[in-house]
Amino acid sequence: MVALSIWLMAGAYLDAWAHRHLTKLETFFTPWHAVLYSGMLALLIFLATTALRNQARGNEPDRMLPTGYGLSLVGCALFGLGGVIDMFWHLRFGIEVSLQALISPPHLLLMAALGLIVTGPLRAAWKRPGLRAPWTAVISATLLLSTFTFFDQFDQPLVNTWPASEVLPASARYAQELGILGIMVQTALLTGVILYLLSRFTLPFGSIALIAGLNGALLGSLEQNFDLIAVAIVGGLLADVVTRWLRPGPRRVIPLRVAAFMGPVGVSSLYLVALQMTRGINWPFNLWLGSILVSGAIGFLLSYLAVQPERPDMLSEPRQ
Repeated sequence: MVALSIWLMAGAYLDAWAHRHLTKLETFFTPWHAVLYSGMLALLIFLATTALRNQARGNEPDRMLPTGYGLSLVGCALFGLGGVIDMFWHLRFGIEVSLQALISPPHLLLMAALGLIVTGPLRAAWKRPGLRAPWTAVISATLLLSTFTFFDQFDQPLVNTWPASEVLPASARYAQELGILGIMVQTALLTGVILYLLSRFTLPFGSIALIAGLNGALLGSLEQNFDLIAVAIVGGLLADVVTRWLRPGPRRVIPLRVAAFMGPVGVSSLYLVALQMTRGINWPFNLWLGSILVSGAIGFLLSYLAVQPERPDMLSEPRQ
């Protein structure tokens, strides 16, 4: 299921790459769509075959798929429906380009369905006993993150390197704003997914490197910023070291909050240093330091959503 989900997600990002680099996409029937929809078909066949096999074994209708995978099958159906709508949408309104390709209604439906599909292994692991996250759940969470980052790829730090962009003086302010906002949004998405996992599991070492690296590979390939993929992997490894050192979790709240601050600070610092060394950044010192500290603050605040502070039981009656 994880392998087929990666196939499907890779098809989505490959289609996004084609929309970015090929200006004469005039038909729905493209090689990029073939990769995307063949992945969906393979997933549908896999889930349907599993359900039919379990039915033949005498399982009840609600047990035809393992726990957590029912919504994945629903997602496949929605994806197929979205594909039909997308084809007629293209015939009526033409092939979307640039930002409108991300937020056209059929594409929003496709990505919502994609999120349901790829999170099947995560839902299954969540309901099983045990605290240690299986790698299937880690990869499933990575694909969920990649669903989110697909929508904001227009301002992703690994896609558009705004801090190193050469712009006219009149546009410098807007480039700075987009650069800082990109760091903030990616910090919120990446840290949010990791904290969500930590609210339920302990993560094996290398999990964050896998999450950041696989997501970074998908994002970095969109504008062929392949050198930044290594930055994402190293940043993830630094966060893994912090996690191994502090051992954050629902029962270790203070280490969780410290890790939620230190991880984003380390990743954003590494990103800006790498850009400075490879492309050069003309940001003033205040923007450098401020964007790094803001990313840490975002992670710290998100930790309060992942694990809320303890509170007295307001429902208990006073003793007589």
